[in-house]
Amino acid sequence: MDSVSRSSAAAATGSPPADFRRPLDTTLEIVSPENIAFQFRLAGPAARSIAFLLDAVVIGLVITGLLMALGMTGLLTEGLMGLFLVAVFFIWWGYGAACEVLANGRTAGKAALGLRVVSQTGLSINPAQAILRNLLRLIDIAPPFFPGVIAIAFTSRLQRLGDLAAGTIVVLDRSRRPPRPPRAEAATSDLVPLGFQADPALLEALAAYVGRRGELHPGRRQELAALPAARLCEAWNVSPPADADGLVCAVYELAIAADSKEPA
Repeated sequence: MDSVSRSSAAAATGSPPADFRRPLDTTLEIVSPENIAFQFRLAGPAARSIAFLLDAVVIGLVITGLLMALGMTGLLTEGLMGLFLVAVFFIWWGYGAACEVLANGRTAGKAALGLRVVSQTGLSINPAQAILRNLLRLIDIAPPFFPGVIAIAFTSRLQRLGDLAAGTIVVLDRSRRPPRPPRAEAATSDLVPLGFQADPALLEALAAYVGRRGELHPGRRQELAALPAARLCEAWNVSPPADADGLVCAVYELAIAADSKEPA
């Protein structure tokens, strides 16, 4: 996920809390409630197909292990074969939903490829979305036309039918660990109001920026951070500091500190 800290004219004129901009290539822009635009890089069909094959291998190993265990214990009788097939059905269709709920949008295959499922608002997927998109996989992979592949090819957000129904997208996940920014000067940190809480969309945008800032020239950092810093300072009714990058890092540092203190 790449962060682009720039304001949105449409958002300023009354757009929804988080809205999409037309994708440029495979980059999808979303505007947070603070009118800060940030970007997700959409996962293409090749990476998604490999992730699916890896997940199929994992599922196959689980089913094979269960079959061998039942065979060794003598429980795999003709009468219990029906229950075994039911278990196989739930493993096959429940694996993806369970992993995406418990692992924040990742299955084993997606984690290996650096992919993650998120909702169309850019926030984490919820259980209903995970279940729906995985149930509809049966239609997406139905031969001979494989409608899911066709949908990915012809939708601007690279969504298969399950994604369209559940309101989800699959993105490249480059923030597996919360990055730690450098500590800002006290004068810069003091600009952040006491009790300020960043919403999840803003927090993800800040995490993306902080995770990428080490790759950027100092001048480029200030350029990218200037717009969100100006937006935040305008909301707080204070003058923007000279070190916009420091302010963005300070906001992120305080936000993740507050988030870590919240009860589970």
